[in-house]
Amino acid sequence: MSRSVDGNLPVVAVVTGATGGLGREIVRGLVREGMAVVLGVRDPSKGEAVQLELCREPGGGRIEVLPLDLASLTSVRRFGASVADRHPSINLLVNNAGAWFNERRLSPDGHEMTLATNTLGPYLLTETLLPLLQAGKPSRIVNIVSAATGGYDVNDLDWKRRPFNGFKAYTQSKQAVRFMTWTLAGRLVGKGVVANAVSPGFVRTAFLDQATGMVATVLRVLSPFATPPAKAADTPLWVALAPEWADKTGRYVEARKEKNGGSRRESDLESLDSLLRAMTS
Repeated sequence: MSRSVDGNLPVVAVVTGATGGLGREIVRGLVREGMAVVLGVRDPSKGEAVQLELCREPGGGRIEVLPLDLASLTSVRRFGASVADRHPSINLLVNNAGAWFNERRLSPDGHEMTLATNTLGPYLLTETLLPLLQAGKPSRIVNIVSAATGGYDVNDLDWKRRPFNGFKAYTQSKQAVRFMTWTLAGRLVGKGVVANAVSPGFVRTAFLDQATGMVATVLRVLSPFATPPAKAADTPLWVALAPEWADKTGRYVEARKEKNGGSRRESDLESLDSLLRAMTS
């Protein structure tokens, strides 16, 4: 992706989950490419700290900070409107934000918080920003997913029937984002917008600090051996920026390698898309 779409207007990116770890390093890479980056952040003070740090990076990019709580559909719509007020088009959306909750909690809209934050929020944000992405074509959507999947039950996405399991709720939400990516890629074929899913691997971040349970404990023990965020950002940035990814869509990528990415059964994709559309309407 070039620094300018028409030689005059700067390339604009929107990134969520950008106040620490992987997200911060993705933003750093985009700023170094001279992009104008809009950060969607739950805590504006943390966003402003990232802005202050990264504005010193070479490359001539700039950073804007706007409030965004992905667990709130109202906040997502407000953020989308704010982006549209400031930018007639955007060229890149990186859905990076993710959360893991120890207990079943409900979002302001009454949905389980993991699903709300990791799936419903990114789904609605993508749909809201899609007209801007189409106006900025060629443009790209990069959805950050997990190599771990499981616990997926399309009939109980909100964990109303099953005993709640924080790890399985997380892996279910990220599996849903894969399905969301495949559906989106199919819809956008030939429309100048590509959508791909990227797993950054096991990243050394503060993501697990508040998580409990056996899986979280094991992952914390292993965290010294995890990939540093700056290195983990390499593959997402490659998919977001490299010329060879301009026309590739519906792919799943780990460590700069395309992999299968799991099920793409049409009935699964259609049923989830219908549910997500209903849940965010």
